[in-house]
Amino acid sequence: MSAHPPSGPVDPQRAAANRRIGVFIAVFALLLAGSIALVLREEKRRGILIQPTPAPETPAVPAAPPARATPSPSPAAPARPAAPALPASPALQESDRMEDAMAAFRLAGEHLNAGRFDQAEEQALAALRAYPRMAAAQRILGLVYLQQGRMDRAISVLETSLRTEPFHPEALTNLAFAYLQAGNPGLALELIETCRRLHPDYKPALLQHGLMLLADPDSTEAVGVLREAVDAFPGLPGPRNNLAVALARAGDREGAREQLTAILDLDPGNFSALFNLGALHAAETNAPAAIPWLRRAMQQTNPSEFRRYLNDPDLAPIRESPEFEAFLLELDPVLPAPPPPPGLGP
Repeated sequence: MSAHPPSGPVDPQRAAANRRIGVFIAVFALLLAGSIALVLREEKRRGILIQPTPAPETPAVPAAPPARATPSPSPAAPARPAAPALPASPALQESDRMEDAMAAFRLAGEHLNAGRFDQAEEQALAALRAYPRMAAAQRILGLVYLQQGRMDRAISVLETSLRTEPFHPEALTNLAFAYLQAGNPGLALELIETCRRLHPDYKPALLQHGLMLLADPDSTEAVGVLREAVDAFPGLPGPRNNLAVALARAGDREGAREQLTAILDLDPGNFSALFNLGALHAAETNAPAAIPWLRRAMQQTNPSEFRRYLNDPDLAPIRESPEFEAFLLELDPVLPAPPPPPGLGP
């Protein structure tokens, strides 16, 4: 069942109060609606103005700039001719040539020390092709020709090296030796004396000087120079042997024996010292004392090489002695026996 309002007459004051309440409710509802609409509009405007800040982990990528219109290509300008390549620096070119020359020069020295003269010549020539004015390569080529016995070529190359590097002690010494071997002892001696004046501390020149003086049987300076050489090279047999020869020529046989004995103390099998001790005794016509030394010398070389030494003039005093003839048979048993005396049959 539903309730119904009471029926009866209406109070005028109550009706007026109800109307005022209705008007108030209506006005309040309008104000409330306007307020809500105003708030919604402001929120919408703030949402447009305030943008959210992007997170730092994902920075915003800037938008690509708008593509520009590509201008139409202008007519091609005539191509410029290529610039010519600049030549290498002369200093660099010379440095490269020197490097090649030094490499070949080192190989030439190694081959020369090993006795490979053909290879040494080839490398020395290669060094000179790379650097024609390399005086060191000219000197080593001259040494190669000296070792090969090609004296004319040795002299030519060594003279060139001396013009390239004047007064070089090695060039002077080697050229002097080449002149001596070529049969020009006067010029050889002049060169070596010049070298010793210019380079008094260059000891190889001292050795060559003593050897050149020894080649002159009439030299009175040989003993003094060779004593200097022995003092400069006390452990070398060659200077002592040369000094012994010079002393023997000067008549000092005891001094010669002293030098030869010193050599045998250093080198008991030295052929020159053994042979020269035998020759000293032979010069004194003492065949029994000479033959044992000659026999020991023979044992240090082959018989065919030793035969050449038997022609030494110092052996002439004992050449006809029975001891020497027996020694010859010992050296070569197939030598023909001396013919029998005339009138005797077989």
